[in-house]
This record gives sequence, C-alpha cells and structure tokens, in this order.
Amino acid sequence: MDQVKRQSSAAKPSSFLSRTLTRRDTGRDDADDSKGPLGLTTLYDPPVSAIADVIFVHGLGGGSRSTWTSLNDLSSYWPQAWLPNDISFRDVRIHSFGYDSNWAKESTLTLHDFAKSLLGSLQDCPLMPRTSKTPVILIGHSMGGLVIKRAYILARQKGEFQTLAERVTTMFFLATPHRGANLAELLSKVLNLTSGPRPYVADLHRNSFATQSINDEFPQYCQDLQLYSFYETIPMNYGLGKGLVVDKDLATLGYANERTAYLNANHREVCKFSTQAEPNYQTIRNALASAIDSLRSVTAGSARVIDNEQRHLLDIYLGVSDAPENDFMDIDTVRMSGSCDWLVQKDTFKLWQNSTNTQMYWISAKPANGKTVLTGRVINYLKGLNLDPKFFLFDYRDREKTAISSFLLSMAWQMANKDTEVFNNLLEICEKDHEIGRADYRTIWRKLFVEGLLRTKFLRPQYWVIDALDECKPDDALIPLLLKIIEVSPIHIFLTSRNRFDAQRHKVRPEVKIISEEIDQEDTKSDIALYLEANITQLPMIDEEARRNMIAKILEKSAGCFLWVSLTLQELRGVHTSAEIRQVLEDVPSDMDELYSRILDSMSRATYGKRLAKTILTWVVCSVRPPTTEELHHALQIGLKDSVDSIERSIESSCGHLVYVDTQSRVQMVHQTARDYLLRASDKIEFAIDARAGHKDIAMACLQYLNSSEMKAPKHRRLSATSVAKQRSPFVAYASNHFFEHVRFVSSIDDDILYAVVKFLRSSNVLSWIEYVAQHSSLNRLIQAGKVIKNFLQRRSNHLSPLGKEISYLDSWAVDIVRLVTKFGKNLLSYPSSIFQLIPPFCPPQTAPYKQFATTARGISVLGLSATGWDDCLSTIANPHERFSALACSNEYFAIGTSNGTIALYNETTCQEVRTLKHGEPVKILQFGKRIGALASAGLRKIRIWNTYSWEQSWEFDLTTMCLSISFMDEEQLLLGALKDNHLVIWDLASGTLRELADWTIDLDDPIAHAYRRPITAAFCMESRLLAVIYRGQDILLWDLERDCLHDTYCKESGVRVPGAKRNTTAGVMCIMFSLAPNNSLLAASYSDGDLVLFDTSEGIVEETTLANAQILASSPDGRTLATGNSSGTIQLFDFETLKLIYTINSGDFSIKELAFSEDSQRLIEIAGSQCRVWDPTVLVRQDLDDENSDTVSVSTVPQEFSLDSSEDVPMITSLACGQSSDMFFCGKDNGLVLLHEVKPTLQSQRLFSHADGVAILALHFEDRNQILCSTDSSSRVMAHRIVRGQKSWEVELLLDHRTGTAVSQVLCNSAATRMLISTTNQDALWSIENDQHMVIEELLWQDRTSYRWATHPTRQGELILIMNYVAHLYDWKTLKKLTSDGGILLEGSIIPELIIRSTMPCFEGSMLSTTFSESRRPNPETTLLLWNASDFDLRSKSSAPIPKYHSLANHVKNIVGEYGQRLVFLHSNGWICSVGLQSSSVGNFDRHFFLPADWLSSSSDLLFGLLPRGDIIFVKRDEVAVIKRGLDSSEPEFDLAGKRPSLLGRYRASLPTSDVGMSLH
Repeated sequence: MDQVKRQSSAAKPSSFLSRTLTRRDTGRDDADDSKGPLGLTTLYDPPVSAIADVIFVHGLGGGSRSTWTSLNDLSSYWPQAWLPNDISFRDVRIHSFGYDSNWAKESTLTLHDFAKSLLGSLQDCPLMPRTSKTPVILIGHSMGGLVIKRAYILARQKGEFQTLAERVTTMFFLATPHRGANLAELLSKVLNLTSGPRPYVADLHRNSFATQSINDEFPQYCQDLQLYSFYETIPMNYGLGKGLVVDKDLATLGYANERTAYLNANHREVCKFSTQAEPNYQTIRNALASAIDSLRSVTAGSARVIDNEQRHLLDIYLGVSDAPENDFMDIDTVRMSGSCDWLVQKDTFKLWQNSTNTQMYWISAKPANGKTVLTGRVINYLKGLNLDPKFFLFDYRDREKTAISSFLLSMAWQMANKDTEVFNNLLEICEKDHEIGRADYRTIWRKLFVEGLLRTKFLRPQYWVIDALDECKPDDALIPLLLKIIEVSPIHIFLTSRNRFDAQRHKVRPEVKIISEEIDQEDTKSDIALYLEANITQLPMIDEEARRNMIAKILEKSAGCFLWVSLTLQELRGVHTSAEIRQVLEDVPSDMDELYSRILDSMSRATYGKRLAKTILTWVVCSVRPPTTEELHHALQIGLKDSVDSIERSIESSCGHLVYVDTQSRVQMVHQTARDYLLRASDKIEFAIDARAGHKDIAMACLQYLNSSEMKAPKHRRLSATSVAKQRSPFVAYASNHFFEHVRFVSSIDDDILYAVVKFLRSSNVLSWIEYVAQHSSLNRLIQAGKVIKNFLQRRSNHLSPLGKEISYLDSWAVDIVRLVTKFGKNLLSYPSSIFQLIPPFCPPQTAPYKQFATTARGISVLGLSATGWDDCLSTIANPHERFSALACSNEYFAIGTSNGTIALYNETTCQEVRTLKHGEPVKILQFGKRIGALASAGLRKIRIWNTYSWEQSWEFDLTTMCLSISFMDEEQLLLGALKDNHLVIWDLASGTLRELADWTIDLDDPIAHAYRRPITAAFCMESRLLAVIYRGQDILLWDLERDCLHDTYCKESGVRVPGAKRNTTAGVMCIMFSLAPNNSLLAASYSDGDLVLFDTSEGIVEETTLANAQILASSPDGRTLATGNSSGTIQLFDFETLKLIYTINSGDFSIKELAFSEDSQRLIEIAGSQCRVWDPTVLVRQDLDDENSDTVSVSTVPQEFSLDSSEDVPMITSLACGQSSDMFFCGKDNGLVLLHEVKPTLQSQRLFSHADGVAILALHFEDRNQILCSTDSSSRVMAHRIVRGQKSWEVELLLDHRTGTAVSQVLCNSAATRMLISTTNQDALWSIENDQHMVIEELLWQDRTSYRWATHPTRQGELILIMNYVAHLYDWKTLKKLTSDGGILLEGSIIPELIIRSTMPCFEGSMLSTTFSESRRPNPETTLLLWNASDFDLRSKSSAPIPKYHSLANHVKNIVGEYGQRLVFLHSNGWICSVGLQSSSVGNFDRHFFLPADWLSSSSDLLFGLLPRGDIIFVKRDEVAVIKRGLDSSEPEFDLAGKRPSLLGRYRASLPTSDVGMSLH
C-alpha cells in the first residue's frame, strides 16, 4: 500500500486541488470575445478592506472591456490597467458589467431587463456580500447611464434590494441621453429595414416612455446621491451624418446635487484614453478620486460610530466588554523595572518576533517561577513596539478564565477592536447567530475563526500572548486550534505553561517551526535580585554587609521560586534583631509545602479569628471565581451568622500570608500551589480544606440568600418593571450564577443540600432567580443548573432509593429548567419578567412551573390541550403527495428535496414554508453554503446552484453520472463533487464552468482498481482534505485530495489495513460520516452486521465499536453528536468521540431517509416517507461541565428514550369559525368531520356532521344571528346547516348541499340568513336559502382571478364589497347587482401589484374595514395590514386610501385574531398577541398582552385563530384547540416595532404617502 502511495505522489507534481485553485486565480479567458465578458467581472480586488465598489457599465453596442479601451490596446483598459496602480484607488474594488446590446442582431430585451440583470449580478457577487456596508459607485456610458438609473430605481422599490440601494452613494454619467437621443430614432428607422425587434433602441428615443418613466421616478430617490454628468463637445461621424450624439441639454439633469463638466471628445471617445496624461482622463479620474476621498472621510467618521454603537453591539453578542487590561495591569505593576529583560533580548525571542515561519514560542517552568510576570513583560514589550498584542491569562481561580470558549471570545473581540475588516466580518457572523457568545468552544471556533477571522487578509503580523495554558480546561483541546492558527495565518503566539511542549510535538506538521524553552534558575536569579533590592528597605537594617548576606542567603534558598521569596520577605518584616533574622533564614524551609505548613502552624497559634480565617480560606479555595470583597463580606456574614468588620482588615490579620486583595477588589490565593496544599493537607492541620465540605458550605450560603426575602418574587410584576427592581446585595450575582456549581461537588447523600434546593425550587424565589439570570447573565446558567440537579439525583440513586416527594420534585425541575430555556429562551432574554405570569400558563400541566405558578384564578389559563409533559417533537411537516428524498440545514433555513423535483424551503426557527424551488428531477443531494447565500441541489442529471437571497438559479451543471457527495470549498467559490464513475469534479461558481475532472482510481494497482469499480456512497472532509468512498463488500477507501493519492484503506477490525492482510468479516460498509468538529480526525462507519465503528484517521486506528444498526449517519456542526437512523424509524444519538449512546427516538414506522442538524447543533431534523419532523431533545443542549464529582461511586448514564405517540395520525384541524355572541366555536378536520366546541368551566366538544370521509374541511363560516354554519371541503362541496339547541346536545338542520365543480375560495351568508354567496376563481353564485327554496338567483362569471375577496359591508348589511385587482365594487346582497360604476372605488396607496388579498374583516364597531395582503398563497406568508374607513365604500366614492394612523403597523401584523372591546387583536410578527384601539393617537400605542410559545408557531400550515366574546382566544394546534382565557385582561404599551423585512412588503411602508396620495392600485 505504501508503494501505491509513493507512486501516486511521485507521478503528479501538483495536486488536483492545487491545480484547480491555481487556475482559478488567472481569471477567465476572454480572448475570443473582443468586447469583453457578459455579466459582472471583478477587475481588481484590493488586499485590504475595500473603501468602495466601483462598477463600470457600457452603452449601446459597447462591451464590458471594449468601451473603456482605446484602439483595442489592453494596456489602455483603464479600469483594470490604470486605476489599480493609482495610489488614490489602492483600496477600491473595481468591476465591469457587460450585457448584450449589440443592435446588429434582433433582441427582445429592454432597458428594464438590462437593469434587472445588473441588480442581480451585484446582489449575487460574492465579493459584495449582502450584509456588507461598502459604498457603491456606478459609472455609466451613454445608455449605460440609463441602465444604472433604472437599476437604482428598482433597488429602491424592491425590498429584497433595499440594502444594496442604501449602499449606492455616487453615479457618474458619461454622455448619457437622460431624455433620449434623436440619433436613436434614426437608428430605429434604419434597423426597421432589417428583421427583428430591438426594444432597447426604442427606449432611447427622445422622450420615450422608458426615459420619461425613469425621469419621473429618479428624482424621488436620488436626493442623497452625488451625481456627476459629463457631456461631449465634438461631433461624431456616424455614417448617416455627423453631429453630437447627445446634446448638452440631454446629457445633464439640472439637479441641485449634480456636478457637470465637458469633455473634449466625441460620444465614443469620452470613455477611451490613449495615455494617463490625457486631459479628459484626468478630468474623470480626479472627479472619481474626489468622490472616493469623500467616502474615506465619511468612513473615518463612521469608525467613531462603530466605536460607540456597533462596538457595543459586538460586546453584547460576544459577551465581552473589555480586554483583560486589568489582569495585565495587576501583573505588570508587580514587575520590577528591568526584570525579565533577559527574555526579550534572547535571539530565539527575536526570531519568533520577526520570523514568518516560526510563529509559536512555548515557555515552560515549574510552579511559582514567575511565568505570569514574564508574560506581563512580553505584553509590555510588544505594546512598546506598537504591535498591539492580544492576550489572555488563564486563571484556575476563575472558572470562566479556564474555559476555551472564554479564550476564543476574548481573542476574537480583541482582534475585532484592532482591525475594521475583522470587526465587520465578526459582526456579520454574530448578526446571523445572536447566541454565538453562549455557544460551546467548537461552535465558536468554527463560526468566528474558521469561517471568519482566519479568512482575513492581515497586512502585518499579529501577536497573541497566552499565560498559564496548563490552567485551561482541557488544554489538549486548545493546542490543536493554536497550531491550526499559526498554520493558516500570520499570527505569532507566545505562551507559558507548566507543561513542556515535547508531549505535543507529534501533533505538529514538519513545516511548522516552534521554539520551546524552559525557564531555569539562572534566568530568574537576576529578577529575584532586583525584587530583593527594591524591597530591602522594608526589612530590618543592621548594616550593609548583613543586608548583602541576607540577599545572598535568600537567593541561594529560593531555587528560582518568586513565591517563596515573597513569603519569606513577609516573615522577615515581623522581626527586628539580627538573631531573629538569622533564625528566620535558617528556619524557613526552601520546600513550598514545608513553608505553607509553617504558615498554617503560625495561624493556629492565633488567639482570635481562626473561624473567620478558615471560612475565608474555604471561600477562596472552593469558589468558582474569585469573590469580590463585597461578595465575600456578605457571604461571611451568612456563613458565620455574625457581623464582620472591614473585610480587608480581616483578611490581612487572619490569613494575610496566603490570601490577598487584588487591584480589582477580588480576593485571591497567593498562588495555585497554596490552594493545592490546603486541599491535600492532612485532616490534622486545622486549616486544611475538605473540598466536599467547602463546596457544601458555599452552596448552603448561596441557597440561604436565594431563599431570603431579598429574592422574593413580586406579587404583580409588569414586563417593563425589570429595570426598576429593588436593590439587592452584591452577593446576588455570585449566588445566582454559581450555587449549582457547588452543588455538583457536594455528596449526593447530603440531606441538607437536598432540602435546601427543594425549598428554593418550591418558593416563588425561583422565578426571581430565573429573571435575574436571564437579565444579567447567560441562559446557559439555567441549563447547567438543570443538568447539575439531574446529575445530583443520578448520583444519589446509586446510594439511596430514588423515591419520595422531594426526589420527584427535583427530578421535575431538572427537566423543566432546561425546557424553559429551549422553549422560551428568546422571550426570557427579551422580557426576563415574563417568567412570572406569561410563561408558566404555557408549560405542560404536569410540569413544576405550571403546578406552582399557573393555577391562579386571575392569571392566564390554557384549556383544551391533552399533552401533560414536554414534547421532543417540535414540528411535523407532512405532504402525502410527495416523497421526501433530500435534506439540508443552514443558519436561516432547512431545505427538503422531493422525488418529483421540488425543493421546499422552511424557516429554521418557525418551521414555516418560505419558498419552493423547481429542480426538475428527483432531488438526491442538498447542500447549503456557509459563507455565501448558496444552495446546491443535485439529481441524476443536473446540479443547480441557487441564490438564497433572490431564490433564483445561479448556475446549472450537467452530470454524466450520479453524484454521490458534494462540498463547497475555497470560500465557497468552488463546488467539489464525487461521482459514481470514480471521478472528482470541480465547478467554478464564479464563472459557472467545469474546472477539473479527475479519476481517483487511475493510479491504483490493477487488483485494487478491479475491486473498486462502482462506489455506493462517498463523504468529504474538507478540514483534512480527505474523500472517503464506499464500495460494496470492500474496505473504506480514503483519498488524499491534497496529494492526489491513496491515503489508506480502512478495515473494520484494525483501522488501516496491513498490506497483504485478509478481510476477516463479510460485513460491508453501509454509510460513513466525518466528524464536523474543528481539527477532528474521526470517521464513523456503519456496517451491515449492525456495528458502528469509529476510526481515527490521524492515527489509523479503531477508536470505538458499538451496535447501532444504522443506515443513515449525520454529524452535528459542532462535531459532538452523531445521529443514526434505521429502517424501523429509530433515531439514536451518540457522543461522537466515545460512541456512548445518549438518546433514542422511536419516530414511527417509516424508514429514516436522511438526518440533519440545525446550525446550532441543538435541533435534529429527519425525513421519512412523506413526513419531516423537527426534534429538540434536551440532550442536544450540551455544556462543557467537568465530569468530576464528590462521590466515589460512578454515575449511572442510562440513555434517555422518547417514543412518538401513535396518536400522531389523528385527523388535523383545517378550519375554524367562532360565534360573535356565544362562547362556542366550530372546527373542521381533514377527515371531513365538523365539531362544535363550547367554553364552559372546561372545554366541551360535540360532533355535528361530516362531509365525505377523508375529505378535508377547507373553510367554515358562521352567521351568528341565525346560527347558520357554512362549510366547504376539498372536493368543492358546500354545505349549509342551521345549528339548533336540543334537549341534551346541539342538533343540525341541513339547508344546502351543493358541489361547484371547481375549488371554492369563499362562502358568505347574509345576516338575515336568506342568501348565500359561493365564490370560486371563475364564478360567483348567489343562492337563496330561505323557505326551503334553494336556488341560484344570480351568477357572475370571471376569467381566472388571482386576487379577490368578498365581505359584507360593515355598516350597510344589505350590501357586499368585492375587492379585486385593487378596486372595490359594491353589490346588492339580495340580487348580486353591481351598484357602483365600472370604475369602482379605486384603492389608493403604493401597494405592490404582486400582493394578493387574503382577508377582510370589519372592525371598531363597523367604522373600519381591515384587509391583509401577502406575496403568495402559501401557508403563513408575510402579510401587510391596511385599514380603510368604512364610509369610503359608498356609491358616491371614487377612491379610498388606507388610514395613515396605522401605516407603520402594516408590516408587523402576522394574523388578525379578531375584535374585542373596540380593540383590534392581532398576532405581531414577533409572536406576541397585541391589540390596538380606535382612539390610539398613533400605532406606537398598541398594547402587548402575551406571547405564544415558539413551537406553537412552528407550523407548515396556516395558523388558525379565533376570538370569543369574553376575550378568550382560540388557537389551533394540529389536532387540538387551545383556549387561552384572560390573556387580554392585562397589557402594557409597546413602542418599539421591529425593523423592515427585506421583501415586497417592505416596500409598502416606505412608499406610503404622508400627505399626498401615491400611485393607484391597478
């Protein structure tokens, strides 16, 4: 096998990937296109962050290159040849745009088409990401000027381009015919003699409709732009005559913000120059340079804005508010001037500082030898050279400062605050994932570093300084990350550790150079001498000779240990005679343990303060972070049950040799060695610390505080009252954030802790604790608390019976605390006080929060739901007409591919469908890009690349054979595919071309090649540059993509197959999956005999084997969890590193087709058959907690199991109707049933009638006055029943049973119950239903309508309103006679024509009519709400405009719920039930009442709401109805509306007139 590898490697001088990447850099070959390429081409990308993007757009008959080039000389192609070499444009990104404007051939394209193409190209350019704020300058020649104007207008009008429009700051027009050109008319006449149209030429006619339209709209949007117009002055011979092509008056705009200048050139030559000295070039060049300079000034000013605003935002996202400057100051102030200079003067240090290939300096030393002070000197030295070092000091005394996540966040924060590009990149990532600061270190590394910081082009070396790496937990996990950093970036790392580097050397690649040195006694002797000299004046002074002898003696005994010297000097300060000095120097042991023992003996002889000293030592040794003096003062008084005088004086007098107060008022141990000694000291030593007892004492003090009146929950807490909560003790922070961390180390059989925790959880104080944590800390604290309680109970069950009320109580809260975060986390963060009244009612009835806090008579209550506990299934998506075949997940969406070629996109949070794409054949593979908005879909014959911002297809590639696996690479500019014919293929996503095709079996020996013929599946690991391929009945083949050679073959028994060894198993590999963890080399493989095997590809060994029977594998993005699925519908979750089973889901009878994790690794999505389920088991919310505990018996880790109830197949509710005068409502189901519900003390239900079995009820309409219920089903059947109260139950009387033949869109009944209107897309039929005479009175026939809705007139019940195509007409209810003229009542306001009317409802006692519009008819679309005066719908009215007072509410109403007490109740887009009143002075005064749980809103079908007369809100939840009582009884004002959505709907709000009426709705 080694021979195979060597031959393959030797045969190829460059690898498959390197050949591709090298060729990409050369750009596109356009030699065959003299005009230049079509589309957007980037001519220059600066090595630094671009100050602006400049885009050149040619005119009629021009080209992206030829227009700007003189005499076809490429050296005069000034946008590419001159500008990038001009210092004024060193930081400008330059592009050219080409489109087919060759008037010599026929075309159907218009100016509008060219503008849309330009917009799309800019929007999709990977170098101009949508989240970028880089300004854009557009330069257009001739017709190109009209193209950029039209493109800008479209960008301002279309919400999806709003961000791009906001970036455009400047436009340059070179001889642009703003009002057309006479020459265009002459050209049209000539072209008419030839065949075929050229609409864009007609657009250039003098005062054409196209130019008039642009000139009408452009002034509305361009006021904030800087405009430059240049006009020609030399006539041009154009064959049919000679003259100016565009006169001055046509080439200038006359706007106040326009600068004009002439050019001594004809129309064609205004943009072509032979030399850079040419005056015309200098005119344009200087104007462009001036515009860019002004942008630099603005950017410099905005940098200060970043400091004040965006910097604060990044602080919040990362959870970091300050660099560790205070820590640096603490260590730098104790360093003597001149000490540690020996290090920075070393040749090896200078080599590390200046070398480009030696980027890590590893210093090791024994404990207490001054490593931290040395670190301070390095930081100080680099600061003095203005090298901006970033640093982190690991500290065992503070648990936060031992975590890898804290280190990564701090370094990312420091890098961002020193580099604008890093700042922008990280802010962009954080805005996509607001929870990144709370993620585990693997996710932080992947998102902030791999996908962000490490992609930055740094202009100079960066320096990191890390102290006490050995105090990082676990340090062996951080070291590979540091090695990766120095491999791929110019970051130089200096670090100190107790551990030597030798143990890590095997992890380093040969090309990586690392300096490793150890501090010896000679290095530190001069520093100790300086320290002694500086402090000698504080010692007893006998004579100079005695002083010198004393220094020499101390130096001799110190053995290089600074701490020993410091403690010895403290002892010497207490003596006064030469004899005492000699005795101290003789008696003080040089061994640190003996020295600590001596100090403790001295403390034991004290008369007073020993109990206080022991308590202080307990706190400082066992606390999870150093307590502040204020915190410790309060804690001591709780623990001692006594008042304590000055805490500083108490420390100094009782234990000052071992404990000190630092400059930040934190109480610290003098050194880790002192803490270690106290923990391992004999019980005979009075001040020895028993860790278990110490943690118990601290936990009891915390719980005593949390159970105190200070934490008592208020009786009535408004959401807005959080900020004015009563003043609490400084101890609240430590007690709230850390009590559970001490419980973790207490013996599980300790009843004191058990009862203290139970007492706390049983009180309302637990809500105050949750509120405090949500407001001031991280929700991860709550998750950790729940897991600690669960761990405590598991440990206890090993010793005692797991029965009893207290145990069951703790067990419930252990789950409930975690679920509160997963279900209500976003609400808790936004409104911490919601935990008191709004969250408990929505918890399941058997949970502790519900039982304790949701049973009050005055609060919200929820009736009707059968679930008594938490459900791991967040959402179910079913489509019986499809077979789901592929699955992928991104930050924002998850995509489902089907066997009929459709791709459905769902919101990752709400699980609601947002878009459907057409792949055109069965979808086999889906893959999202991580950096750019891209989705790749693969079938049998095609691969398509979709833009996830515009949802348009970017590229299409043909396949000659099926694709087994795909992966984005090279910052997602390339797509790598593994094909079934053993070929690797790379597609260039910048040019849409095939870049490389290679056979990975071509160099294999014949016997091997014969065995490996037709692969069955494959998987990429881009981190390790490996491809794993499976062949039926063969071992796993691993191919090295970097070296183009066989990496190894892996067998089940041993890992790497020994050459010549025989296979010992007949089991074949079924599926494989690489771990997605950073720097991970794990590969999981499932075999046909049921075994799941874990390989380590870096060592070539088998790590673990377990039984799983898996046919599908998936890795979580953080690499911690491996999910498996099988044909019986069972999903198992394993810890990826150990293959330890942690969870099992029995999801049903369907075979699992595919699994995928959400980007935060906390949800699992599965597809099986025609169903998709989204799971959020709490085991996926995994924390980096230490495994250690105080018990000697191991903890049981039995995996949890969840089985989906067989009742999941019950009929779903598909329609809802409510009464207006009684507490009853009606539900229609997808099996044809119609049920009546009444809200009494409990929810009572009754079956009324049924349509055909299995035919879904699509709509219900209830006429309250006469108790008429109309129902329609999916078979176009309409039924009308009268509801009559019987003796024991409700009865029904059939009034009408009719089939329309086409789908029914709406049914209405008049108030007298004499008429019924049945509406379809092509017909409206008015029926008479009085006196048992059921007949059609009138019919209206239509061509297929798309946007229409009927409603009874709010104030005149005898009339109907029909809104169709943005025109309203009035009709007579009795005859269906149209009452208005043909023109109808024009609905005014800039409603986008693409919007479809969805609903109408009278409100505010009939004074207004509310309407909702949406972009599509798909379930739960984004909607626009408009309210109209009912009086406008009158026979005399010609038009009606939306009521301005409600304009700003338009894009924030998700659903109309109903009307209650002259208030319009609605579901806000943020998930809150809100209401707005008729008398509100503005929409900012709407009230919010309560929010719905996020999983309630996670539905793939329309949300169904109802509102009963008493204010009870009805919400349909799959097959059940939830009745929310008293939800509207309390409220508070809301003044903050969310930002605009980037959609068509967003345009409405921006375009609404303030006084004048906008365009009409045609």
